[in-house]
Amino acid sequence: MGVEDLDQFEVTFFGPFKNGMKWNSPELLDPKKGLFHVVGITKTSVHLIPVGGSQRDKISVPKNKMKLGKRVVE
Repeated sequence: MGVEDLDQFEVTFFGPFKNGMKWNSPELLDPKKGLFHVVGITKTSVHLIPVGGSQRDKISVPKNKMKLGKRVVE
């Protein structure tokens, strides 16, 4: 199953955060909202891939910095 086969969700971000896949990076990400595939959930974070992206675009967001919205049905 490819990324494009996963459910899409509307995601809202509450503020800048460090990409959990690159904790040692000084860069802060600050996306406002968008459509993402959820590819994993841990106790403290959610792993997302932007719709149209690939595994290389995966980010890990702390649960307290985001809100999963409704599932998008195509």
